[in-house]
Amino acid sequence: MTASPQFEDGIVLARDTFAQLDRRGSKWRTRNVPAYIREQLWLPYYIAEQSGERQLYIIRSPNDQNPKVHFARWPPPEPE
Repeated sequence: MTASPQFEDGIVLARDTFAQLDRRGSKWRTRNVPAYIREQLWLPYYIAEQSGERQLYIIRSPNDQNPKVHFARWPPPEPE
């Protein structure tokens, strides 16, 4: 399956982020990556389908709003 043009930038970003996270040690991962992501979703991105629409979710590093590794929808929502 080829990625749609709207997903290409997100996939590149996800792969770069994943490479950085994957280089971290196991102790850091245990503290900062939720168990279900470590054990089931340790990958750069996934595509889900909801109501017939494909949605890209990319792995993200911890930040102020999310203190653990998490997945976020791509493209990010536009600020209101």
